[in-house]
Amino acid sequence: MGLKKYNEFSKMQDAALQEELKSAKARINSMKFEHKVKGLSNPTTITHLRREIAQMSTELTKRKNTAN
Repeated sequence: MGLKKYNEFSKMQDAALQEELKSAKARINSMKFEHKVKGLSNPTTITHLRREIAQMSTELTKRKNTAN
């Protein structure tokens, strides 16, 4: 799966966004482990995925704050 832009996250439904966040966190954990064990061919993907996770979390927090 390729990297997404922030505006794509804002268009997603809450449940889909939470599921995407959950799978991204699992992917980054496995990527970190793989990088420590044998190294990744492109270690900057960890940085990009971490940024994507932060954007998803920000969007969910923004929605939570506007709902209240």
